[in-house]
Amino acid sequence: MNGKVLVTGATGFIGTYLVRQLVEEGRSVRVFVRRPEALDVGIRHRLEVVQGDLCNRDALRRAVRGTETVLHLAACAKAWSPQPSEFQDANVRAVGWLLDAARDSDVERLVHVSTALTRDTSEPRGLNGSMTPYEQSKRAGEQLVEAYAAEGRHAVIVHPTRVYGPGPLNDANGVTRVIALYMRGRFRFRIADGDVLANYVHAADVAQGIRLAADRGRSGRHYMLGGEENFSFREFLNQVAAVSGGRHLVAPLPSFVARGAGVGGELWGRLGRPTSLTRAWVDVFLRDLPVDVSIPRSELGYRPRPLTTGLSETIRWLRGECLVKEAA
Repeated sequence: MNGKVLVTGATGFIGTYLVRQLVEEGRSVRVFVRRPEALDVGIRHRLEVVQGDLCNRDALRRAVRGTETVLHLAACAKAWSPQPSEFQDANVRAVGWLLDAARDSDVERLVHVSTALTRDTSEPRGLNGSMTPYEQSKRAGEQLVEAYAAEGRHAVIVHPTRVYGPGPLNDANGVTRVIALYMRGRFRFRIADGDVLANYVHAADVAQGIRLAADRGRSGRHYMLGGEENFSFREFLNQVAAVSGGRHLVAPLPSFVARGAGVGGELWGRLGRPTSLTRAWVDVFLRDLPVDVSIPRSELGYRPRPLTTGLSETIRWLRGECLVKEAA
């Protein structure tokens, strides 16, 4: 990965880690952002900034022009939107525009950041066997990237699992928000999911994986960016308790009750309020989603940190930010 590197979604949770790593490596970095003021003040002066959003085709073209490598992280990653077209606009149409710009500028290497959910082949998939609007749009965007790679151009797709780590406690960092709530004794219920498995990965490791995919990834390949181990959500909370030194009761909630809460979340969303739970997302949490990172480990040299190490770092940060207190 030589020459100028473009990062879209540079102010997002993973994007912030990625840009910082690239700058520390001495790369020439251009970022495409809606709000330049949200960039890390410590490195902002070392970045070339193109302001714009994914709905502006001309801005995307300006951002891509003259770059050698494109790392595409920007997306609509909400659990819910009152306008379903928002997912299609950001995660499909904008990907097509970005790829057109990459063709015109003869970009040498491209990494598209998707989600581990699109690699899931279990059944049922979401409500009534369907995918969530987020998953549908991300898979459609992947198909555009796959077609781009089939033309003989370089493009790889990476799939982060459940990401956590120091950063804003928003939807993109929902796992860390759960950690903080649990440590404060305010995370009282979980879905009775039968201990299906999921995978958890530190945001800094995802950023490392994206850089490795750009440098070493084989065009057309998909790489899972997760942790080395898989855990049920109950086991994950037990890990948080062990690392933090404080244990709290979390009651299992029957899935039909959780789906009822999802109906309430959808109604709340239709009123224009932010919501992070829908019936389809409840069904996502009921899927068995173990991940094997042996391929990125062997092909890319990807080495994620153990969960206990990542949790220790995250919990220290939460306490340092006074978001949680030391266990009594």
